Formats: sequence, C-alpha cells, structure tokens
Amino acid sequence: MILPQPTLADELVSLRPWEVGDAACVAQGVGLEPAASLEWIARQRRKPAEGLGVSLAVCPAGGRAQGYVGLLVRPRLEIGPRQGPEGSVVFQPQAGAAGIGYWVLTGSRRRGFATHAVSLVSRWALTEGGLSRIEALVEPGNVASRRVAEAAGFRQEGHLRAYLELDDGPADAIVYSLLAVDLESGG
Repeated sequence: MILPQPTLADELVSLRPWEVGDAACVAQGVGLEPAASLEWIARQRRKPAEGLGVSLAVCPAGGRAQGYVGLLVRPRLEIGPRQGPEGSVVFQPQAGAAGIGYWVLTGSRRRGFATHAVSLVSRWALTEGGLSRIEALVEPGNVASRRVAEAAGFRQEGHLRAYLELDDGPADAIVYSLLAVDLESGG
C-alpha cells in the first residue's frame, strides 16, 4: 500500500516531510550521531515511495521540528501458495491497516503536540489515505503515550504479553485502535 506524503496542519502543529535541517531533532529524539541522523531522515523520506508508510516531522506552528509521527504498514501473515510454495509462510501488507508511532522531544512535551499530530495524521489516513484501521502499541507503563492515544480517539483493545522487543528485552504492549467507522460515529 502506497500512501502519499501529506503536509498537514492545525492551529497548534504542522506535519511535513523530514528535511536535512531536522537532523538535530532526530539526533536528540532518536539518539543518533549527526551522520546517522541524516541517514535516518533519508530512510523516512523513502517510506512512501517504497510502500512502507509515511513519516512526518512534528513542528509547532511556525517552529522547527520537535518530534515525529508516522504510519507503518502492518504485515499480514498468510500460509499457502499465493506468493510461495504450498505451505510456505508469506508476509503481505495488511490491506487498509497501519501502525502509528510518535515521539516528541523532552523539552516540548506536555504541550499537546503529540496529541494534535496523532489526531491529524490519523484522521487524514482514515478519510483521505485509504486506511480503515490504525493501531498503536504502547508499553503499559508509558502513561503519557497512552494518554496521547486516548485523547486522539483511539480505543484500548487488549494487552499483549511480551510482545515488543526492546533493547532491554521483551515488553508487554497495550493495543489501541482507531477505525474509520469511529470517525463516522463521532469517536
């Protein structure tokens, strides 16, 4: 699934494709050296063309990049001959579904940037981007991220044990979703 790379804005934030000048934001937010930050930006800019999703810089109105919001295509597991030999396991993009990720630099938190960014990109993806489902996977102890998802209209669906693979080992994930029908019903 190929999503166009949008530029979105409301009264608080604008979301735009990553630029070379955003390397300092990436270095701080992702914890990369300057050269690696530029490589990260280049990968993010390729995602739409490669059908992997979209990645946008979160900028306060009239300001510099202070965070990230992105949609990633979710894989669907298939077993059978569609793409490989009978009985083989094949991963295909899950039609109409994507995962969402987001972060905001420490000094810019608690200002509503993440909530506005998640709301903007989710509503765009579900109304104009051709998606019908967006999922957020959040660590149970990440209260701020859970609040962002909930404030953006996502509903909690479940708790996956030892689902995420983090640097310090497996971690649980709370699954949230926002569906196109949720927007139609005022959700």
